[in-house]
Amino acid sequence: MAIYSFKMENISRGEGQSSVNSAAYRHRKVFFDNRTGEVCGRKTANKKDLAFAQIYAPEHTPPDLIVDSETLWNAVEASEKRKDARLAKEFKIALPAELTPEQSIELTSAFVFEHFTKQGIIADVVIHDINGHNPHIHIMGTTREVLSTGFGKKVREWDKPETLDSWRKGWQDICNSFLELYGRDERVDHRSIRVQYEEALEQATVAATNEEKAIWLAKAIETNRDPILHIPRDRWETVAAQEQRATEQAIRDELKKEAGEAYFAFKDLPLDIVVDVTSFRVHALAEPEESVIPDNTGKGSSTGPQKPVLVAPAPNTRTKLKAPSSSTTRAVKRAPVKSKSKQVKPRQTGVFKRFTLLVVGYIREKFVWARKKPSPVSVDAKHDKRIAENYVFDEVQGIYVPRAEYERRARFNSDTYRPTKDEIRRFQSRPKEEQHKTDNDLDYTPAPPPVSGRNRNHPSLKPQKSR
Repeated sequence: MAIYSFKMENISRGEGQSSVNSAAYRHRKVFFDNRTGEVCGRKTANKKDLAFAQIYAPEHTPPDLIVDSETLWNAVEASEKRKDARLAKEFKIALPAELTPEQSIELTSAFVFEHFTKQGIIADVVIHDINGHNPHIHIMGTTREVLSTGFGKKVREWDKPETLDSWRKGWQDICNSFLELYGRDERVDHRSIRVQYEEALEQATVAATNEEKAIWLAKAIETNRDPILHIPRDRWETVAAQEQRATEQAIRDELKKEAGEAYFAFKDLPLDIVVDVTSFRVHALAEPEESVIPDNTGKGSSTGPQKPVLVAPAPNTRTKLKAPSSSTTRAVKRAPVKSKSKQVKPRQTGVFKRFTLLVVGYIREKFVWARKKPSPVSVDAKHDKRIAENYVFDEVQGIYVPRAEYERRARFNSDTYRPTKDEIRRFQSRPKEEQHKTDNDLDYTPAPPPVSGRNRNHPSLKPQKSR
């Protein structure tokens, strides 16, 4: 079936990537990177899923720049000097399986020419698995403007989110036009599955015709599911990935089947309908029946069983059903008498609109919010939590300081503070061993006190006589 998958990634030198290596992988060839001296693409050169390869460039592009993919991306590598430069933009787009290989190539060329070549981007395009179960396109686009002499300055306009949105919607429009051109009923939508579901409910509520209401109700049922998650290539062969994809596809196919049944059930409903809200059953009202009007005067009499007709309530009245009363009470209240009867038609003003509101309300109640997801935590809440955990408000300085610094200061200012061995610091001086050795060589013999002429009381030191 036709699916919508449009992914864009930047090939950046800062992430350790090379545009020559990326191109070699997608072209299933061996390329030589002139900047790094590396031979690229040896592991994937033997794959046989390449179906189409071509370079689309503006008219003023130098011919020697686009001789082949290896020449183009080596020139891109030479034009970038920064170590974290963005080398290219890579797009991976799913092709609709309903189209033939020739039609898929025509669709790809029309999209690339309209949204890349006209904007001045050189696009290196390859198509893989065009005859298999996963036909898809790889587009590598340049990030600099192309001059007659080579590459110019960076074009920042191509990095804006609005530009990416225009590319995504452009693929949807061109893809749907080709599906319609070649007689296919399938269509793709670039919006999320949740946005499509909400739009279907709104349109079903305001639709005017039975056919239109049935289409939007079927659309709401089909899109009432979680989106199919992308599985990376390195996990695709695992058992868990295969089971996950099988489960997602089973849910999608089951809802699609229910949507088809709902469409055929609702599209042919007449305006004269009876809705049982408790069991959610829709019954078509038969031919108009005779309505029995009770005679409150008591003059008439009842001669046979007669059935009342269900008449739709007038607009702007309550639509909830009252609790049914007992059978005895109903029997007492009826007491129908014979009167002149005539065929009447029930009023039809706003009946189908109220019925649609009931159906939409039922779908919302039963399907939509069966599993409520937790609301995401805002960035401000995460920031406040991180501040509370890692910082303390210092009343003296009037600012937040790291918690470790605050605790260290509080311990230092306490009365019982004693420095630890790690906190004791010495001045840069001689090593301890050298200082100790020097100290041992010092002569600590006390010098004799000075002897003055006036004071002879001090003992004089004389050398000992040798024996």
